[in-house]
Amino acid sequence: MKTLKISGIVLLFAILTIFSQVGGIILILWIIVFNLIKKRITNKPFRIFTNYFGFILFYLFFVFIIIPLLAKIQDREPLPFSKSGNLIPVSYWTAILNRNYIKSEGKIKLEEIANNFEKKYPELKVKYMDCNFPFRINIKGQNNTWILEGLIPHITHDGNKADIALVYNNEENTPSNLTPTAIGYGSSVLPLPNEKCKPCYCDKESWQYSFMYRNMPNSNLNFNDKITSNLVEIFISNGASQIIIEPHLIQRFKKNSRRIRNFKFSTAECTSVRHDDHIHAQLCN
Repeated sequence: MKTLKISGIVLLFAILTIFSQVGGIILILWIIVFNLIKKRITNKPFRIFTNYFGFILFYLFFVFIIIPLLAKIQDREPLPFSKSGNLIPVSYWTAILNRNYIKSEGKIKLEEIANNFEKKYPELKVKYMDCNFPFRINIKGQNNTWILEGLIPHITHDGNKADIALVYNNEENTPSNLTPTAIGYGSSVLPLPNEKCKPCYCDKESWQYSFMYRNMPNSNLNFNDKITSNLVEIFISNGASQIIIEPHLIQRFKKNSRRIRNFKFSTAECTSVRHDDHIHAQLCN
């Protein structure tokens, strides 16, 4: 029984560390705290309840109070958790798992982009997905050590990047803040017959390229290419130094804007995940 309990703690530590960077450390701290107070709780059901519910509160206290203060030391700040503003998370889990951090310069630019987008489309919001973890792991001679810092599967995110959701119409075909999947990823916009089809060869070369597209439940909302291209244009106007989108969407967006036609986009390798379900933007150095 003791071995099973230890195995469960090790597994939970690994999961929390992989998905939230510091969740495993928070778990260990809670185990230490709980061991100091559990002898005072004589009622076993209440002790079990305190252990599980107490960890949730302890974790959230660190996520929303302690970690933002510590992350500032390395110039990283969390993006808004609330969905009441014009810059919002697609999923609350992004913030709960500490995947909504970015350098202060990047946060300022995203807020400017959201403000400019709101002026043009008052009912629409800029929806962010994965950004970066709160802490940079410094190893001499290396800019980013993905196994310690990079968000799986976005291993190149190292403090200056954000993934932004595309714009979709709702069931009434009106521009909306909805996304076809719960986390935004996996809602790929497929190439049209006259567009370059990168998935046609990447799917043969790499299993992970379309993994999210094949496995995420999708509501099939209609993609709004005009408003999304305007959003991309606002990113360019506000100094995004790199934007990664799949070639068929670049081809489609160029028809809508001269600024987009003149911008030098980047494309990812087939070994990366698909970039026709989000905009990958580098906002600062």
